[in-house]
Amino acid sequence: MKKLVALALAAALGISTLLTGCGSSNNSTSQKSSSTKTSESQTAKQVTLRFSWWGDDTRHQATLNAIKLFEQKYPNIKIQAEYAGWNGYLDKQTTQIAGGTAADIMQIGPNWLELFSKDGNGFYDLNKVSKELGLENNFSKDDLKLGTVNGKLNGIVVAMTGRLLWVNKTIYDKYGATIPKTWDDLINDAQKFPSGSYPIVTGSYDSWLLAMTYGQQVTGKPFITTDGKLNFTQDDIKTALSFYKTLLDKKVTTPIQTIAAEGGNGLAPIAQLPSFLNGKFAGLFEWTSAVNKSAAPLKEKGMELALAGIPMNKDAKTSGEIYLPSMFFAINKDCKYPKEAATFLNFILNDPQGVEAMGTNRGIPVSRSALKALNNNGSLKGLELEGLNWLDAHRSVPSTVYIQDPKMQQVFEDTIDKISYNQLTVDQAAKQMYDNIKNVLSQITQ
Repeated sequence: MKKLVALALAAALGISTLLTGCGSSNNSTSQKSSSTKTSESQTAKQVTLRFSWWGDDTRHQATLNAIKLFEQKYPNIKIQAEYAGWNGYLDKQTTQIAGGTAADIMQIGPNWLELFSKDGNGFYDLNKVSKELGLENNFSKDDLKLGTVNGKLNGIVVAMTGRLLWVNKTIYDKYGATIPKTWDDLINDAQKFPSGSYPIVTGSYDSWLLAMTYGQQVTGKPFITTDGKLNFTQDDIKTALSFYKTLLDKKVTTPIQTIAAEGGNGLAPIAQLPSFLNGKFAGLFEWTSAVNKSAAPLKEKGMELALAGIPMNKDAKTSGEIYLPSMFFAINKDCKYPKEAATFLNFILNDPQGVEAMGTNRGIPVSRSALKALNNNGSLKGLELEGLNWLDAHRSVPSTVYIQDPKMQQVFEDTIDKISYNQLTVDQAAKQMYDNIKNVLSQITQ
């Protein structure tokens, strides 16, 4: 991140009359007239672009503020906001994309490229509007490669993120526990916590990602390759699951049924669990881009969340870290006015006015101009920046977006749940998981 900020501080900062709507706009009159002339962008008609995203209330309000500023700067372009929470969002977008009714501009997850654009034709090729997007001045070739499919730039990476361990330092200090540097440290910490309290809490998905990270440390190889091939053997999966079982047996992490007893289902946001808010669950394995949502409620209660990074025993071959794009912005492949859509994306990604309005609620941005603007106003600080610096200093085996595929997540969660509920032994779970992952990968990589 220091390198990124340095690049940003050194980087240079980077419409005419505009039109009506994109292909998926509700303005049917505008669509009919636009079909008669490809040069309609030279008229003074109003453009209305639909923009869809998921998030919480903080993200919604920041984005709405940015939209208002954009419309003031570009009065001929109106942005129709379509936003919701995450639950059910992917299903809704899948239906809209399949039906040709998706928004003109979309916030998409990193695995959406694989879901909706295997050949690179699922979203608009942003290379065609590189000037309007300010690509050359704000994004490196490596940045752009992350959103490229079959030579076509389908998405612009908004921010990077990774999974790290974070601990409630206030509670750790209370019990005489130390921020763990090794997994043995973490296991020893558990002995200092009273019955019913745990050094960390991990839901079903979190638990596998933590176990997978350990497995990558031990084997020195990625769980799944970037092109979607299972790289762990059944024994490697057993190593990871055995580690998770040890964390359960040593009362390092919460059983899934303990989370369920608090109204969660293994996927509930950790920050909403009563035992996390009162310090009984004293740590979590969370994305850097989301950690502030967990730290904020603790701070309100006088407790401090601190970075622990990823513990590593002496025989670790690599950090095993997971490091992925948090999300992309994309343009609908059917959008009739992509230049106008790109102008909006440039505003919220690179223009200091738009960047400051958006803030860091989607993570610390990749854009050089955005980094410069946020550095100038003092926003580049806190736990997320500490976490990104840690990740930058401990690069590991390549991470893959396949771990975020819904079908893959279901396999992970089912396996962890069955171990936690003592429905499968580790040996049985390892075999079942190995077979199920190979089956799912054969489906989603076709």
